[in-house]
Amino acid sequence: NLGSFYTPKFVVEIVYKMLEKVNLKNFLLFDSSCGYGDFFIYDDLCYLGADIDKIATKEASKKVRVLHTNSLLNVSREKFEIPNNNRLIIIGNPPYNDKTSIIRSEIKKELFAVDKNLAFRDLGISFLRSYALLDADFVCVLHPLSYLIKRTNFNALSIFKDNYSLIDNLVISSQIFTPNSSTFFPIIIALYEKNSNGMSYDFIQNYTFKTYEGQSF
Repeated sequence: NLGSFYTPKFVVEIVYKMLEKVNLKNFLLFDSSCGYGDFFIYDDLCYLGADIDKIATKEASKKVRVLHTNSLLNVSREKFEIPNNNRLIIIGNPPYNDKTSIIRSEIKKELFAVDKNLAFRDLGISFLRSYALLDADFVCVLHPLSYLIKRTNFNALSIFKDNYSLIDNLVISSQIFTPNSSTFFPIIIALYEKNSNGMSYDFIQNYTFKTYEGQSF
């Protein structure tokens, strides 16, 4: 119902490899949909986690400081106790699902309470918008490639596309998460950097995407 899946270790390692160009010890690494804490793998880095799943946050809190909260409601640095002068990197594998899909009515209202300026039918786009509100310096997360290459989805990124630019990527298949599914779709492991010029759809149309298999398009 949450659109949540465990993130394989090799995918987490790809994220950190993309971030090698950044001195991570100078940043707070925040996963606002941390689940069981798959991305919290180093003892010498400063982490913060948050998730709506109380059971998951209890487990993840054995590794780092974790807040049990709805990360799409009342979004601000103050909510997550992140000082304004902290340099921030968002990491993770946020849920991407359509909130109009079939789901038990008694949990729909609680799960999908979202700030008005973040609300969208797909929670993943809501999460990307939230990263801009938190003024992250870098964002390295997984999301469907369609968020970028489908014009309507790209436009829906709103304040995120206006303030961040894609600087590295690797495309994998959703088969990694749902091997028994009848259909698969491309997921991008994307590294974005804060950029006041943002990115245009023309920029995306001319971008070279790399695949896990060593190809590009």
